[in-house]
Amino acid sequence: MGPGPAASFLTPSRLLPDDLQASRFPDSTETAMSTSILMNMSVQAMFAAQAQLATTGHNIVNASVKGYSRQEVKLSTVAGQQTSGGYIGRGVSVQTVERSYNAFLSGQVTQTQAQAAADSTRLGLLEQLESAYGLGEEGLGQATADLYASFSDLAAAPTDESVREVVLGKAQELTSRFRATGDQIEQLHDATLSEIEDQVSLVNGLTAKIASLNSKLAGTASEANQPNDLLDQRDQLIKELSQHIEVSRVDTRGADGKLDGTVSLFAAGGQALVMGSDTRELSVSLSDGSPRMAHLEIESSGTTRPLDSDSITGGNLGGLLRFQNEDLSEARNQLGVLATVLADTINTQHAQGTDLDGNAGGDLLSVGEASVRPGDRNARDALGQPATSVQITRVAGSGADLHASDYELRTDPSDASAYQVTRLSDGKVFSGVASGATLDGFRIDVSGSAMASGDRFTLQPVSQAAQNAGVAIADGRKIAAAGSASAGSGNANALKLQSLATAKTFEGRSFTDAHSRMVADLGVKVQRAESDSTASTAVADRVTEQISSETGVNLEEEAARLIQFQQNYQVAAKVLNTTQKIFDTILSIMN
Repeated sequence: MGPGPAASFLTPSRLLPDDLQASRFPDSTETAMSTSILMNMSVQAMFAAQAQLATTGHNIVNASVKGYSRQEVKLSTVAGQQTSGGYIGRGVSVQTVERSYNAFLSGQVTQTQAQAAADSTRLGLLEQLESAYGLGEEGLGQATADLYASFSDLAAAPTDESVREVVLGKAQELTSRFRATGDQIEQLHDATLSEIEDQVSLVNGLTAKIASLNSKLAGTASEANQPNDLLDQRDQLIKELSQHIEVSRVDTRGADGKLDGTVSLFAAGGQALVMGSDTRELSVSLSDGSPRMAHLEIESSGTTRPLDSDSITGGNLGGLLRFQNEDLSEARNQLGVLATVLADTINTQHAQGTDLDGNAGGDLLSVGEASVRPGDRNARDALGQPATSVQITRVAGSGADLHASDYELRTDPSDASAYQVTRLSDGKVFSGVASGATLDGFRIDVSGSAMASGDRFTLQPVSQAAQNAGVAIADGRKIAAAGSASAGSGNANALKLQSLATAKTFEGRSFTDAHSRMVADLGVKVQRAESDSTASTAVADRVTEQISSETGVNLEEEAARLIQFQQNYQVAAKVLNTTQKIFDTILSIMN
């Protein structure tokens, strides 16, 4: 049965002459092809819009996730299909989903955050150290002034035993404040050691997570489609790691010289923490002697090697180590030299007088002994003890020669039979030092086996002095208030003791001036640390803000894109619907 009237009316042969039909209408194959292209193009457009909608939604829900980078669908035009009527466009295709990333800014964020963390940590510790020094009526200065004032009262009533008890009480109050300040310094030291251990644990945990992500990302660098979320997670972990220790990042290359998708992380001047899926754990070693000092070590091939503390300058660990090695040591020595010189000055004068029983005066005050801390890697004997033994003793009456410093003792590079001593506070070197020699108010004695070339000893003439300060006598009758019998100077020694209040025995300063200078120097150090912390934090915040504006999610922009992509999808769907109708019409015409 032939076509109906409508079909006959729409047949091309009824519309145009025969010689025009071929040029104006493609054959049935091209007609079907063109319609198929239009349908495919509509479907691809819908898929592209759907991918954009999904990616935009992913951006929106992850906007508040730390380290998340904005993702964007990358589209490309599909090459046109050649027909007798020309090339017909075939629409769009999704190439990949790409994350916003700036390698330079990312590196800057890591570095600046590491420095800011170090400065902030040190500032907080310095502020705690500053609070350990009592000021005003609760301070060392007031307690010392009270002791000197009691000597004046004693001079007025040298035989009054109640006055003598007052002198002992003032001496006990002074030494108690020295001990209390020293104890607070040691408590802060112990807290610092504990925090260093905690930070090392956090570092090891983060490096393990980074190595785990490395194993998942291995081989992905050459792929067209990148695992964006995993890359973000790894970058965020590296940023978090930089808060604890400063690291440098190197994108790893395979044997073919191409990037393999993993990263290597280095710290402390080039020590590897992460190599692909492998990690090297940090550990904390506490030195012998007192105070115990924390040193970092790194595991390598089943053994541990020490890390140079001076090379760890960033992150919380950098701030903690600097505070331990520089600030605490300086504070301990400054307080110790105050206690030592004060006791030495008073004891030297006290020894010039006689007590109520006519006996020569002994020491009135006592302080902690000088100490030596052997290096952890010094040569050992069969029992595991240092093969070489070093002892130091302060020389009585030489308090004015003491410095607020530790010292390092080693063999003299130019004379193996002698020793070299370096004053750590200013780097002054004493060469050709022999056992039994005296320098800076203390004597050095070396015994045991000959010192190995790699042996090191830290000499601490005054670091423990304040913490162990005390009163050497318990009976007020033993106070040597009178002058010596040979001098025939009567109730005079008490006045000489009182006159020490203004004596320039502390490197050309009185005790009051020296103490004020110590507190002022610490205050200046706190102010500088605060300035450093403010500056480094501002830089880190500025870089973080810069990278956030470039790679972060802007919810307003994403909301606008959501509407745009929704409209794209709806239009593509409408085109598909229209195409389907056209296709049905063409089929009916062709039939």
